[in-house]
Amino acid sequence: MRRGYVFVGLVIVVTLLLTPVALFAQSDPTPTPGATPPAPLSIFTTFPAQVIGLNESVSIPLKVRAGTAQTVQLAVEDVPEGWNAFFRGGNRSVSAVFVDGVNDASVDLRVEPAATAAGGVYNLTVVATGEGESSRLPLTLTVEEKAPASITLTTDLPTVRGKPNTSFRFNVTLKNEGSDDLNVSLTADAPQVFLVSFSLNSQDVTAVPLAGGESKRLTVEARAYNTIAAGAYPITINAQAGDAAASLLLTAEVVGQPELTLTTPDGRLSGDANAGAETSYTLVVANPGTAPARNVTVSASAPSGWNTSLEPKDIPELAPGQSVNVTAKVTPNEKAINGDYVVSFTARADDASAKSIDMRITVTTSTLWGIVGVALIAVAVGAVALAVGRFGRR
Repeated sequence: MRRGYVFVGLVIVVTLLLTPVALFAQSDPTPTPGATPPAPLSIFTTFPAQVIGLNESVSIPLKVRAGTAQTVQLAVEDVPEGWNAFFRGGNRSVSAVFVDGVNDASVDLRVEPAATAAGGVYNLTVVATGEGESSRLPLTLTVEEKAPASITLTTDLPTVRGKPNTSFRFNVTLKNEGSDDLNVSLTADAPQVFLVSFSLNSQDVTAVPLAGGESKRLTVEARAYNTIAAGAYPITINAQAGDAAASLLLTAEVVGQPELTLTTPDGRLSGDANAGAETSYTLVVANPGTAPARNVTVSASAPSGWNTSLEPKDIPELAPGQSVNVTAKVTPNEKAINGDYVVSFTARADDASAKSIDMRITVTTSTLWGIVGVALIAVAVGAVALAVGRFGRR
């Protein structure tokens, strides 16, 4: 009896130990609740409907996406008669693309319409076939006759006025009137004394990219190399992109600027004079500017007790490049002692800066007074000698 109980107990223990293993071996695997299934195969593009011109080929960038790594075969259906459609990748023709299940694969579809293709709407379909799944991408190409490329240049102020040392700035709008993107080159035809530059957003440029229908505002700056005469100077700016070209005439109107100079014929700013005696000096007033100097006056400033006069003192108008000699008569004070003195001369005019010079004048006393003094001394000495001789005999 006891052996029977022991045997039953062993059977129960063994049964309990083997039950979990048997249950695990017999259980079927089940998906984890909430797990995301792999993404299906898909092929897509950003612009599935496009407009192209007659006899214009197009490359359409495609993306292929899949949730598992696989090789995807590519094909195009419904290709119009006479058209050519093929896939490009890695700079060569391809017919399949590998997708790693994580990143999108890229490939281009190149479509070349038939030479005789008329305007209209054409449909074709890209088919991507993977491992047990496929995806289709309908594409629409509208063929139409495009307007020829065209660009325009416009400005609100075609004429700018300024002085010879002014930078003449023009605001110009450059616009692409067509639908195709263009790279527009910029040049200028201007007098040789001008340097012309173009800037966009404060950056110097010689070419500007323009998308179809886009316009950009440019700054055209013309600066003269040196002082130029007053007048209107034409400046033509040119824009060109292939067969498309445009020109715009601008005008830099230079307003003349008078300028004064004051000197002597030989450039010396020194002279000699005798106290109490009039001495003449020649001054030269000139206008090297680009406009007439009007109401020119010449004045002098001398030490106290001196007399000065100028002829002519007033000059109604001094044309550009013209000069006039002015006679300055200076009389030092008769009591002036020997030495150097300064007399200032100034030329003034309307709309011009005043010019001044300082002339150093060396004053000497007259020799006549020396002779008179010596004579007086001689007379005095003679008188004394005569008196001594006469009264000495007594």
